[in-house]
Amino acid sequence: MTAASRVSIKDIAKAAGVSYSTVSRALNDSPLISQEVRDRIQELAQSMGYTPNALAQSLLSRLTHSIGLVITTISDPFFVDVVKGVEEVAREAGISVFLATSDNDPEKEIKIIEAFNRRRVDGVIVAASQVGLDYANRLEEIRIPVVMINNQASGEYKNLYSIAIDDFSGGRLAVHHLLELGHRRIGYIGMKNRPASNSRRLKGYAASLEENGITCQKELICSSESTLSGDFSGDIKTGQALVTELLERGVTAIFCYCDTVAAGALLACRQLGVAVPGQMSIIGFDDNDLCEIVTPSLTTIRQPKREMGQMAMEMLLKCISGGFVTDSLLTPTLVVRQSTGPAPDLK
Repeated sequence: MTAASRVSIKDIAKAAGVSYSTVSRALNDSPLISQEVRDRIQELAQSMGYTPNALAQSLLSRLTHSIGLVITTISDPFFVDVVKGVEEVAREAGISVFLATSDNDPEKEIKIIEAFNRRRVDGVIVAASQVGLDYANRLEEIRIPVVMINNQASGEYKNLYSIAIDDFSGGRLAVHHLLELGHRRIGYIGMKNRPASNSRRLKGYAASLEENGITCQKELICSSESTLSGDFSGDIKTGQALVTELLERGVTAIFCYCDTVAAGALLACRQLGVAVPGQMSIIGFDDNDLCEIVTPSLTTIRQPKREMGQMAMEMLLKCISGGFVTDSLLTPTLVVRQSTGPAPDLK
């Protein structure tokens, strides 16, 4: 321990010729003393190398200036930008972020949230939560605010807030784009391990077809059989595995649940000698970095991942400070690249 780190409030009070309480108030920017005195004592404390005792401050304020962030996996590109957004806002606010992964396991997720609660973090952000009604009693015991990003489970609980993308609109937007290109047999590859968002995107897919006089056909809808495990490589394998089924059923375009699934679909088409977009159009969802890396570059539905992380952290800060918070539903946008083109019979 250095000499500077041992400087105490009493040392500052002695050097300034004021009482211990005056120094304490000045360092906490209390309006009970003049701005002139506050500035003088704060400058003195800085010159003496005073470092506040974080533990003592947290005991007084009941805040630890830390939050927990739970994501399903570190291998999914979606979460990279979400984490960046959370950390940007947290850093500016002087908040430490503790990261944990749940592996899409609801039991593991609730245990992580409970552990964060016991460690007295000020709040928790959970991305793609799988914790639903089966965990109602345990969630009700969490006394700190929790913000969910793209919640995959159902149920409303005290101290639980939500920020999400409008999956239904995103599904409609994706299929509308393909319909405008002349496609009529459009397949969908979904993911069972993201039940809520998968269901909403599928409903958007079906609604867009029906709005254009096309019957939604169950045989053109495929989903991964996995309900828990799911990561970057798993999503790509899902896309690879299910493309063959859709090709056999005569689809000319595929809307994929996410970009990693779409990347797998692109890979399968290449292996099968199916030209994209000449013979098959593929569209994803998320707008991850890989969209511009794969060949052809991937048309997708963009959700503002970094902004979602920022908004979630800002929402959590409001909750911690006792501010008024409302849930947010964000609008997705279409990003057209090279993987979608006119239906083959229109060329």
